[in-house]
Amino acid sequence: MNCYFQTQIQLFSSHVLRVSHFVFKEESLVATGYAACIAKPSGYSNWRTKRKETFLAGRLAVKHAQNCLSVPLVDIAKAEDGAPIWPNEYTGSISHTDNQAIAVLLRPSQIGIQYIGIDLEPFGNAEMLNVTDSIGLQCEFEILISAGVKKELSILLLFSLKESVYKSLYPMVGEFFDFRDVELTSCEGGEYFEFQVKRQLSQRVPLGFVLHGGYKEQEGHLLTWAYC
Repeated sequence: MNCYFQTQIQLFSSHVLRVSHFVFKEESLVATGYAACIAKPSGYSNWRTKRKETFLAGRLAVKHAQNCLSVPLVDIAKAEDGAPIWPNEYTGSISHTDNQAIAVLLRPSQIGIQYIGIDLEPFGNAEMLNVTDSIGLQCEFEILISAGVKKELSILLLFSLKESVYKSLYPMVGEFFDFRDVELTSCEGGEYFEFQVKRQLSQRVPLGFVLHGGYKEQEGHLLTWAYC
C-alpha cells in the first residue's frame, strides 16, 4: 500500500528539518488518481513508464512536504536541465528510488541556509559502485573509515553525499561539474561532514567554498544531505 511518512535530519547548525517520504508500489501511479493531481512537464507523454512514475512520486513527496510546512500546494515545475523550480518563499530537494521518493523544503530566511540537497540510496546499490576514483580521492575514503564507516559502505556513502552536494550547489553553479571538484575534508563525530570546493565553479562558488552534510541509515536505505 502506498503511504507517506516523515523523518528528521539534524543539521550541523543544530536545526532540524523534516524529510517527507512517499513509499509506493511499482506501477501504481501512472494513469491513476495519483497522477491526476500532478502537473506534467512538456514531453511527459513520451517518457517511459518508470520515468513517469518516479517523477510523479517525487512531486507527491513535495506536496506532502508543502502541507507539513504549511505553504500553498503549488506545482513545482521542471526546468529544461531537469532541476526543480522552487518558489521564492522556499527551496528544497528531491530524490527517489524505484519505490520511494523523498522531498525536503526549507525557508532560507529562517535558518540561514541557502540551498540543500538530499539523496536516497538502497544499500543494494553499493554493489554497483566499483569505480572509486571517479567518486573521490583515497584520502576521502580514509576520512570515512577513520570515522568508523564500514569499508563496504564507504563507497556508497561518499557517492550519495556527493549527489547531495551536487544538488545543493547546482542552483549557484548552473552547469555540470565533477564529483571530484568537491572534496570531503573532515568528519566530526562520524556524522557531520565538511566539504570544500577545489576549483572555482562560478562567481558564487569560489575555490575553497565550504559545505556541510550528514547521513543516516534507514530501513535498508542510506539517506544523505548537504547544505550551504
